[in-house]
Amino acid sequence: MSDPLDRQSKIAATARAGVWFSTLALGLAIVVAVYFVFLSISDPQLLGQKLAQELNLDISTLQLTTASALLASLIWLITDFMAVAMMLLIRQLFAGIREGSGIFTQRTAIRLRRVGWVLVLIVPVSMIVDGIARAILRYWADPTRLTFGIGFEDGDIYAIILGLMLVALGHIMVDAAHMAEENKAFV
Repeated sequence: MSDPLDRQSKIAATARAGVWFSTLALGLAIVVAVYFVFLSISDPQLLGQKLAQELNLDISTLQLTTASALLASLIWLITDFMAVAMMLLIRQLFAGIREGSGIFTQRTAIRLRRVGWVLVLIVPVSMIVDGIARAILRYWADPTRLTFGIGFEDGDIYAIILGLMLVALGHIMVDAAHMAEENKAFV
């Protein structure tokens, strides 16, 4: 039989690593956002080329102004802003577990469900943002050629399934928290 203190120290170490990695991911997301805004102001043409390349668009006539580059950056970063929100939730989740209040608590379950729902919502928002970004960039390159398309990849389906799994696990954890409270009341 394993030592309960050893399990708690493993959980605390994993939660500590989760806090550090989610903080690192937050920092990286902030650097990416700052880079896009900086590029919008300093070199709008390069930003247009990078966005066109990211969206697999062959647009050689694209000329962006600083204002249009900032607008394109803000549209493109919507998904990143959602990812930042998710990383903040994940960081709170790990910080709560690290505090030692336990895994099967209402707070942990609610945080886990929120992470799951944000992950599920990122997929359709990402698809719409990509479609809007493609349409705007094509329109700015050639105003007579306005198109809008939405597509998804297999990673999107995996993200939705993983997000729904986290939501379901959060619901299970709520029941586990209720059972843990009931067990404490009997003792």
